[in-house]
Amino acid sequence: MKAGVSIVIPTWNGLELLKQFLPSVIQAAHHYRNPTEIIIVDDGSTDDTAGWFARERSKATPHTALKFLRNETNRGFGEACNRGIEASVYPLVFLLNNDVEVGLDSIAPLVENFTDTQVFSAHCHVFNFESGQECGTGKLGSFSKGFIRVHRSYVPSKQSTHALYSMFASGGSAIFDRQKFLELGGFDSLLLPAYWEDVDISYRAWKRGYTTLYEPRSVVRHRISSTMRQVNQQSLRRIQQRNRIIYHWINLHDGRLMLSHVLWVTMLALTAPLRLQFGYLLSVFAALKRLPEIRKRRREEKAFAKRSDRDLFRLFASLEHRADVFVYDDASELERKQ
Repeated sequence: MKAGVSIVIPTWNGLELLKQFLPSVIQAAHHYRNPTEIIIVDDGSTDDTAGWFARERSKATPHTALKFLRNETNRGFGEACNRGIEASVYPLVFLLNNDVEVGLDSIAPLVENFTDTQVFSAHCHVFNFESGQECGTGKLGSFSKGFIRVHRSYVPSKQSTHALYSMFASGGSAIFDRQKFLELGGFDSLLLPAYWEDVDISYRAWKRGYTTLYEPRSVVRHRISSTMRQVNQQSLRRIQQRNRIIYHWINLHDGRLMLSHVLWVTMLALTAPLRLQFGYLLSVFAALKRLPEIRKRRREEKAFAKRSDRDLFRLFASLEHRADVFVYDDASELERKQ
């Protein structure tokens, strides 16, 4: 499949990261040999990102346009991504963190998956930039102890030559069908400023009948959490916990599974003081404050759903038991296998 690709990179005070990693993106875009554009979305940076990019724009070619958008205030990862995707002109959007080094031939294998019109997104095979360790492979989905589990991983056998289903596509190194992304409303503003927005939109896409794939031929290297190192980590953990809860309240529609989830959240909240996890209580209260909006979103998603939660968990259970995949919970298991 030959298609134009828009590459969207949100950034916040990430000038040094752009200087280091943008050249690999430009080189990969040139290597793709089809129309591309690179859109930098500056999310209220206070460094010289805008001035530096103005100077870099001279490197644009007829094949790859370089574009710059700026939010005057920091609006969060999801909003920055949404703005870049809305401004893009090509049918496929490669969404990248500003701390990702892209393999020279990574774009074409991702694009090939979209010959199937049901594909919503495809994500890359990710290695840790600093350690070289594999840190992003296929993702499985299941339900256990009141929560949807999305981070159990797998790798296909070396004999496998095609992409396989994946529970979600990371917003840091995945390609999306632009029309479907906008049809789903983009990353949900309820999850601002960051975290779980990529899991959420992938799950909503699955429920609406689309698919997400893991493409092992597309390799990137990620300097993990470079931007978020600037933010208070305790605050981030509370946001992550809040968004995980909101994600379930919007998307978990099976009555029995939802009852299990509510019971587990209640138990965890009641025992949080005993476990000295006071931040968890704050996360639950923050989610409860948004309950009217969550209920509205839940009704919308239930109306659009074509697959049930249990349908998805059965699909991933069958993938987990395939002979041509190796499933692991921790990267050390993968290292021992190799």
